[in-house]
Amino acid sequence: MVRKKLDERIRTLFRHSIQTNTRSLLLLVGDHGKDQVPNLYQILHRTANMSKSERISQSNSVLWCYKKELGFSTHKKKRMEKLKRDKKRGLAKQLQGKEGASSQLERMDNFELFLSNTDITWCYYKDSHRVLGTTHSILVLQDFEALTPNIMARTIETVQGGGLVIFLLRTVKSLRQLYAMSMDVHSRYRTESSGDVIPRFNERFILSLAGCANCLVCDDELNILPLSRKTLGRLSKMDGVVGDDEGSVVDDEGNNNGGGVVTHKTEEDAQLEQLKKTLQDTPHVGKLVELTKTLDQARAVLTFLEACADRDKKKKSAASPLADVLKNNTTTTVSLTAPRGRGKSAALGLCLAGAVSFGFHSIVVTAPEPENLVSVFQFLVEGLKALKYQEHYDYTLGYNYGLDSNDGSYTRGEKAGRDNTKCIISVSIHGGGGGKGGGQRQMVRYVRPLDVDKFVGAELVAIDEAAAIPLPIVRKLMQLNPGHGGKCKTMGGGGSGEGDVRRLTFLSSTINGYEGTGRALSLKLIKELRDSNTKGRSGVDAARAAGAEIAGAASNKGEAKVHEKRWAAEAAAAKAATSGSGSTSGGPLKELDLSHPIRYARGDPVEAWLNNLLCLDCESFDYNNTLGYGTKSDSNISGATELKGGAPAPAECELYAVNRDALFSYHRLSESFLQKLWGLYTSAHYKNTPNDLQMLSDAPAHNVFVLLGPTAESHGDDDGLPDILAIVQTSIEGKLSQKTIQAQLARGHRSAGDLIPWTMSQQFGDKNFAQLSGARVVRVAVHPAVQGMGYGGRAMELLFRYYNGEMVNLSGELMSDDEAEGSSDDETGSESDSDEEPVSNALLHKETLKPRKKLPPLLLPLSAVPTPKLDWLGTSFGLTPSLHNFWHRKVGMTMMYLRQTANELTGEHSAIMIRALPRRSGWDDAWLPAFGVDARRRIGRLLGGSFRGMEVSLAVSLMGDVEGGFGSWMKNAGGDDGDENNMDKTALQEVKKRSGTQSSTLTSTELHYHLTPHDLQRLELYSRNLCDHHLVSDLVPSLSQLYFTSRMGPGFRLSSVQAALLCGMGLQNKSVEDLTAELGLPINQVLAMFNKAVKKMSLAFHTLLVEEESRGLLGGDALKEAESKAQKIRDVVGQTLEEDTAEGATQAMEALTKSQVPNSGVTGTRMAPEISDPEIMKYALKGTDEEWASALKEKGDSVDEGTIQIKSTKVKTPKKRKADDNVLESVMKNEKAMSGKKDKSSKKKSKRKSH
Repeated sequence: MVRKKLDERIRTLFRHSIQTNTRSLLLLVGDHGKDQVPNLYQILHRTANMSKSERISQSNSVLWCYKKELGFSTHKKKRMEKLKRDKKRGLAKQLQGKEGASSQLERMDNFELFLSNTDITWCYYKDSHRVLGTTHSILVLQDFEALTPNIMARTIETVQGGGLVIFLLRTVKSLRQLYAMSMDVHSRYRTESSGDVIPRFNERFILSLAGCANCLVCDDELNILPLSRKTLGRLSKMDGVVGDDEGSVVDDEGNNNGGGVVTHKTEEDAQLEQLKKTLQDTPHVGKLVELTKTLDQARAVLTFLEACADRDKKKKSAASPLADVLKNNTTTTVSLTAPRGRGKSAALGLCLAGAVSFGFHSIVVTAPEPENLVSVFQFLVEGLKALKYQEHYDYTLGYNYGLDSNDGSYTRGEKAGRDNTKCIISVSIHGGGGGKGGGQRQMVRYVRPLDVDKFVGAELVAIDEAAAIPLPIVRKLMQLNPGHGGKCKTMGGGGSGEGDVRRLTFLSSTINGYEGTGRALSLKLIKELRDSNTKGRSGVDAARAAGAEIAGAASNKGEAKVHEKRWAAEAAAAKAATSGSGSTSGGPLKELDLSHPIRYARGDPVEAWLNNLLCLDCESFDYNNTLGYGTKSDSNISGATELKGGAPAPAECELYAVNRDALFSYHRLSESFLQKLWGLYTSAHYKNTPNDLQMLSDAPAHNVFVLLGPTAESHGDDDGLPDILAIVQTSIEGKLSQKTIQAQLARGHRSAGDLIPWTMSQQFGDKNFAQLSGARVVRVAVHPAVQGMGYGGRAMELLFRYYNGEMVNLSGELMSDDEAEGSSDDETGSESDSDEEPVSNALLHKETLKPRKKLPPLLLPLSAVPTPKLDWLGTSFGLTPSLHNFWHRKVGMTMMYLRQTANELTGEHSAIMIRALPRRSGWDDAWLPAFGVDARRRIGRLLGGSFRGMEVSLAVSLMGDVEGGFGSWMKNAGGDDGDENNMDKTALQEVKKRSGTQSSTLTSTELHYHLTPHDLQRLELYSRNLCDHHLVSDLVPSLSQLYFTSRMGPGFRLSSVQAALLCGMGLQNKSVEDLTAELGLPINQVLAMFNKAVKKMSLAFHTLLVEEESRGLLGGDALKEAESKAQKIRDVVGQTLEEDTAEGATQAMEALTKSQVPNSGVTGTRMAPEISDPEIMKYALKGTDEEWASALKEKGDSVDEGTIQIKSTKVKTPKKRKADDNVLESVMKNEKAMSGKKDKSSKKKSKRKSH
């Protein structure tokens, strides 16, 4: 059996990591890398035993993470059955080879022993969130293609100091092959219209390994590769600890320590031990401080417990004269911020145990998810045990399954599993025990952040991961908003009762780590607390005291001007108090920060490498030592995000496109610019995960733009980098084929990406919209120092002009999108090929990897970047009043979609807003007002249901510009003046199809559909203050619908308060009391404004009915015609009715006599000239008047008894016969003869019967 000598530098690295309590990182390249894990495990533990390190030698835990398949079985019985099957099949013969069967069998036995005797935790990558809070000595990450930045940061954090992190990679000929490796996450980045994915993150990951001080890159035989040259040089120069042949360790003076490693206790460790000894006999405190691991954690626990003790002292002396002093000096808010792995959750749990011992009865703990509080409740239970509390006897635990929780958010029978982690959500203390509960029941329970009403009555509120909760919700939980209930409804003083006491609040948040939570907590909320509590509170108190000293006059109050004097005194006192209060110590806010890690030593190289790779700690990034992973001093950290160039005018700033190939190239300046860019993301958003960084680097449809000052090209900081004022990240979406759209919509499924096209197609049932292409604004981040100054609006204005094709290309050459992409890809490829060696000639053990030298420019002006052909510019965000105001007012976008279900974490409704790009699309934008009117109509109907809890001011802004109506969309559409009329007609036709009505003025007929005459009478009575507002409450929804659908006419408009009241009462079904509390107005003023709104609408209805009635009256030509007819009626002829009838008959006969029908064939026939039809003339009476007169005379008096005949004067004209007529005539004669005989016989029979 051939044994291979291990490279001593690996053992040296392990020994150095154990000595300094830092972690090591190994990257194993090769298919057999997993076979070296048992060897590395044994080497690490032997080194730990020789070093007498209890931290590693006692830990026998290994965390092995993989995607789906391990390649071997973790079950011993199954492994043995597999070996037996292989022997039966003859597969065991493959063990024989050049190396020999014995060595391979020994390798298999070694791996088998490792699996059997080691505590290994097997974990899927998708279940990696379940390992949070655990500690391991070795971490193995197997399937590299399935790794994501979130998983990497989440799992590496579990390794303790002196431990080892192992990456397993497949066999490659060159490490450059990893640059182009396709990751599993890339399938979510690909869309139908996007190009190929370029794995820029992999290249940056491989290049960053060279800068990690405790990293070694080896093959599957543990041969060190040249990429680790920096670590190798540092290991070879180590002279602090030297190993001899026997494995003993000596220090610099040559003293032999018996094989141990020289370890030195730090000053902080000594101070921590001294602090624990000092507080050992202190009740309720010493036992809890004994459980802390670092000095920072111990100080944080002491600060928390001090706040609890002050609150307990205040409750006892509430009726004493010192109550006001204690109230002003009590720390009511304690803020604890720390990076990941500093023990803040453990400190919070120990503090809650101390609060229980101090007698707090109602304690509420909240976090985004119950899983975030696993460590908090775990150390709460440990603290209770240290304080001599016993489970089931003194307290009972409640879990998130199998029990009904106190807040009612969990149901019975819910089981823990992969998606539902078992965690504690409540601790109920029965009474008695060792605390100050006084025999009363005490409760520590979890409540979701959105359930604000359930926080009422809580004496202590602990908020963990506060940066991941939106700031408005955190303010509500802290009762900073006076509109929320609880014991405190005012921020000022005035009164010493317990009802004015603000609740004790503990804030805990991770400012960076695997969650990627932003610094919104420290930058916004804590600053607001500091300003409002230290300056605002003292200013209000001083103003009230100064105003109370001025007494009013008994008479002549107007001449005394008491109010003016009081206002002046209050303003002067508030100004003096504000300028004088500059210190935050002793106020109601106490800020704490944890910097010392719990599991490993401060300054761990693996932590520094991970923070720089994933941009987790941008503020402490050293811009002067970019690739060395040094950290800046505390004095320089504050200046990392400082604007060195000031704040220029927004109109002078320009937008630049960032080339991502250069941004993620791992050059020194590129890394500095990336850290600056991501630092703005972290400070401007609630939550940024490391996965967002990979999406920014690899997603083909994403683009990045930065807003720079006017001196960006000429001046910069020390590194030549300009100040970033704003960042805009966009994603190209749409341009889907008809076949894909029909297939996806038919199945009710949509592919990844293309958020806006799929949502719009599903919501509006329009398959044509997905065929359009557009740009979705993913994020807009503005520098914290210049927020609210117009830089975000300036960036969006320039971005709209760029996508609309208004930017002029200075080169004068026009390139299509395909040509531009092809040229850039070819250029990048040629540069990379020129820098790198061919893969076939590059050897894994000889190659040295460096960043590429030839790269495109990092920043390009928009005039030099080809513009894609797009049809719309849109965005999707969580709806808030400020964001809606920005996108609607400043950017000019239209609300298209609002999700009915709110986000569980933020409580916000997702919204989609779009603005058309008419110049690039080249066709009318009738779809924009059509979809906008439809969305506005839907939102109006849902305000009383899903959106009832929305703020009334936001609801009014969502209903749009009532006065502008549909013309606002036409303004945004643009275009020439000649096409405006056609566009208006087309748009109104589309609007009519979508909404069923146009923006026309209301008519009286439509008014009666909504309101009856009796309803109008009630409105008139209320407008005259003759009845209560309850009499017209049922009519308010109809009034609101008429007003907010622009049916009241273009000139009708209500004030903002009146519109808010109409929307709140009519559309949202809120009561007057709710609106009074929400608007902050007195109830009499609210009712007065509501009465004015109803009076305006009642007068408008009355005017409409009067105008409609006046139109029904006679006027103009109709009036003249009626008057002429009446005049004719007055001139009546003096004749009787019989005389008038005879005169009319005579006139009619004369008219008939004059008119004769020519060529009728009948002489003397009188017929109207218009009757000339021969068929009718058959029935005309023949003969003249003379002939009929003579015939009547001859008949005499017997005219009624018989008939009268006259001689016909019709002239018969013979007809010409044809040849075939003879035959036909003979046939007809025969038929007539036969018929004549039958008629004669029938007549004879009839005569006989008659006789």
